[in-house]
Order: sequence, then C-alpha cells, then structure tokens
Amino acid sequence: MGQPTPERTLATELAAFTAGLRPEQIPAEVREAALWHVVDSIGVCIAGANPREESGMVAHRLATKWAAPAGATVLGVGSSVRAEMAALLNGALAQALEMDDKHGSSLARPGSTVTPAVLAVAQANGLGLADVVTAVTVGYEVMIRLGFVAGERFLERGYHTSSLLGAFGTVAAIGALIRATPAQIADALGIAGTFAAGIQEATRTGSTSKILHGGWGAHSGIVALDLAQAGITGPASVFEGKFGFFSCFLTPISGQLDFARAAEGLGTRWYLPETAYKPYPCCQLLHAFIEAGKQIRAEMARDGVALDAVEAIHCRLAEPGLTLVTEPKERKRAPQHPHEARFSLPYGVAATLVHGDVDVETFRLERLGDPVVRRLSALVDASVDPESDYPQHCPARLEVRAGGRRYFRHVPYHPGSPEAALSHDDVLDKFARNTGWLFGPNARAVGAALAETPEGAPADALFRRLAAEATRHKVAQAV
Repeated sequence: MGQPTPERTLATELAAFTAGLRPEQIPAEVREAALWHVVDSIGVCIAGANPREESGMVAHRLATKWAAPAGATVLGVGSSVRAEMAALLNGALAQALEMDDKHGSSLARPGSTVTPAVLAVAQANGLGLADVVTAVTVGYEVMIRLGFVAGERFLERGYHTSSLLGAFGTVAAIGALIRATPAQIADALGIAGTFAAGIQEATRTGSTSKILHGGWGAHSGIVALDLAQAGITGPASVFEGKFGFFSCFLTPISGQLDFARAAEGLGTRWYLPETAYKPYPCCQLLHAFIEAGKQIRAEMARDGVALDAVEAIHCRLAEPGLTLVTEPKERKRAPQHPHEARFSLPYGVAATLVHGDVDVETFRLERLGDPVVRRLSALVDASVDPESDYPQHCPARLEVRAGGRRYFRHVPYHPGSPEAALSHDDVLDKFARNTGWLFGPNARAVGAALAETPEGAPADALFRRLAAEATRHKVAQAV
C-alpha cells in the first residue's frame, strides 16, 4: 500500500477495521492475551492508587470532587465518577509508577490508555467482558500500528506516545465497544488529532505531570467519539495531511513515515501478544540494566568483592533513551523525587547493586538519600551503544570496575519482551505486589480469579470482585 488517496485514508481504513471486526475473527490466543493485559493494567492502577503514593492521594481527592452515582469505578479508590473521568484517573494511576505495559518498536503504551477507557465505558454502560476483550484488542492494534509510522522520532522530539497516540487507540477501542459507525470513528480519529499532546520535560524535573499522559489519552479518546456522534466532524486526512498529526509534530521530518505498515495485515497480523509486561516500577530503559546489575552483584559476591571497592560504572545504551535517563547529569545521579528516580539510570543501577532488586519501595522518598546508593550513583556514566536494536528492544551493556577486576554483562532483551517474556505466574506475582496493600495475602488469588472470569460475564463482574475482596480484607484487618 502506498500513500492513501483522499477518498481512502489511513483513518478511514482503521475505522473500517474497527467497525467491521467481529469477536470470532480474533484468535483465541490473542483474546486470552488481551484479558491478561487487562488484569495487569488493573493491578498497576491499584498500585498507583495506594494512599502512600502521591498519585493515590490525588486520586482520592479528585474521586470525591468528581463523584457521580452512575458512572465507573476509580480503581483502588472505589468511588464512582463519570466514565470519561474514571478513564482519566485510572489512566494516570496506571502510569504513576511506570509499570504499565509497552510495545517494543512502536513505543505504544496501550495498557494505560486503551484499557482504562474500555473498562470505564463498559462498566458505565453495562456491557460484557467479551465486548471488553474485543475492544481492548482493537485499541492495542490501532495504537501500536500508529506507533510504527514514526518509530522513536516522537521521543527524539521530547513527546510522549501515551497521550499522542493513546487517544487514537482509545477512539478505535470505544468505537468497537459501542458499535459506532465507520464514519463516526473516522471523524473521532480526526478530532483526536486535535487533542493530541504530551511533553517529556517532567522526566527531567521529577514533576508528576507525565503520569497524566495515559489518562489524557484515555479521556480524550472517549470525548472525541462523543463529539463525533454528536455531529462534530474531523479530517479524514488527520494522519497524512500537510497539517495533519504526523506533519505537525515531526516537521522537519527525518526519513520516511511508514504509513503503509500501519494498515498492513489488519485483522490477520496481531501485535497485542508482543506487548511487554513491565516487572519493575521504573522506565523500561532501566529494566535490562537491573537484570545486568543483579548478575554482576552476584558475581562480585562470589569473588568476595565488596561494594566499597567499586571504582567505576559504565552503561551503554541507545539514543534517544540515553539522554532521557541520564540528563541532566547531576539530577539523575542524585534524584530528589520518586518520579525523577524512576527515570534515573544511575539511581536504578546503583540501587540494584546495593539491594539486589528493585521494587516499589526502592523509589520511596525516604530511600532516595541512601548514602551507599548515592556514592555508587555518582560513579555511573554512560555512552551510546552502536549495536543496540532500540526501540525493538531496550538492551543493556553494563560494566563495573571493582577491586582491580572488570565485571561486564550484556542483556540483549529487556524483561517482558517476547524473547524474555513474563509468564502468567510472573504477572500474578506482580499483581500481588501491586495490590497487596488493598487485598492483603489474598491478592494473588484475586488476580487469578480475574484472569479466569468467563467472557460471558458482565464487565462489572470484575469490579464487583475487586470491591468484595477489598471489603473482606478491610474487615479482616479490623478484627
């Protein structure tokens, strides 16, 4: 396929796919993967809603302010708000601790955009889980494919794909969910192009506005479709046009935009199962370095080399990711805020070498001043890895010089990628870690029960189970 003609654009092709796809056309393994990603997304939302987190405190305040009796649930909070506001809050909670899923080369993060929107609209409208699974699948496919058009070029410019691409994936997902017409979906895609936004400056400063990107993608996609159904029209040339989405955000454009790949194999080639679950609550660029750090730490221990013997630490990774997690240098070496630390390669590597693992507790404010971590973090420098295949993967090359020895590890595949995939047990373990504050020791079983919910059940069955388990744990604590 070449450049689409004015009569047949990428937006109209995606709209036709969205409106025409039937549940039985989606392979069983893809539908299963979609449900597991829903479970994972619910878990990361609940982690972000923990009252110990800033995001949790904000969500509780806004859920009270925006309360609506007939709406959708703010996960981990339990309050009901209008569906589009639930999508905004749940999408933000999903990104709050950097554990939402992410597809490799497209850089799309559908779990914090598509999934919160679909769950909110499905619950508010009494729809079934089968509808949710179909809609989530559609949204993932559209968002990922649009990510292929530009690759890493949005990140090079300092934009963030969650809010840039998320609204488009959400439009497709909600369009499939409520059975909108192809024309309405195409108009909504055009409207979503007007809503597109999202800058990365927060990753350099430790401010928390970046977590809104997932929520904005979820929220604005719902609103765009509402507007289209009410009669507002959008440009069918939203993607390819001279003043369209890609041209406006990427001009001057380096290289060719791959519009053909976005529509190639629609309905036969499925990308959702390749989407990576994120095991660690930090930028995905750090994940392979955490694995490398674990291995080097174990080797140093076998050799009897103590951490105070470390003299230098060097990391190699690709741009534009290198700049994202290493600059400004002094702030990345000594992050002052948990969100800043989640995007700090020096802090992530140093914390791994000191503690042997990385989890939510690693990024608590009180942990950031650990003097041993600070000393090692100050030793970290980085350079470009010319052999990296980023953004397909986020590989790590880590070298530690200590006690007159050189320790080196190359981790080619970030955890969660297809070549280093997390198992269902891993996903349930992650769910338990994320939701233990709400469900207690029964948290893992809650995740397993969600994953076993039959597609014939209403979507609200998921929320009823979550509410019942949260109440049960609260009662048990009070006894």
